[in-house]
Amino acid sequence: MKLKDWFMMQIDGSADPSIQPLPIDSKVRDWELMLTSNQRIKISDIIKRGPLILVFIRGTWCPFCQIHLKNLSEWASRLNEKEGNVIVISTEPIDTLRSWLNIHPMNFIFASDSTMELCQYFGVRIQPNDFAQAATFLIDSDFTIRLAYKGKRTQKYFDEVETVMKNQIHGSKS
Repeated sequence: MKLKDWFMMQIDGSADPSIQPLPIDSKVRDWELMLTSNQRIKISDIIKRGPLILVFIRGTWCPFCQIHLKNLSEWASRLNEKEGNVIVISTEPIDTLRSWLNIHPMNFIFASDSTMELCQYFGVRIQPNDFAQAATFLIDSDFTIRLAYKGKRTQKYFDEVETVMKNQIHGSKS
């Protein structure tokens, strides 16, 4: 285990056992996401290009989320070869996300869920704080969740996403 992964496992108590995300094999609704570019895009438009990796973070203010976003950025640059679309969801307002991205540019898309509707639907809303539980959902072309992951994200997490994409999503196209 890498030192940074060990550190995350020791310090970050982000996996709230009372929060139960949507389970694997659930079908999701065709949500419209509000991107930091002020564009709206439907999940159906995204999954036409490949599977969607929907990553919920507490916020750009969270030091653990910042570490994860850096790791995610490195991983996402390799992922493009595998036909995956990464979208990070934060409950922060668009302007806050845009300001943060101006200082910390990333190679994937950010969307705002300031109403908490998406977090509530996916079962990752933390109350009464009103931010998202750290969670990731891998959604395939028929709106099916193929991976639902919450909590600490280590290299094992990235490996698992790649394995599921290879075996269940891309393998089914062959």
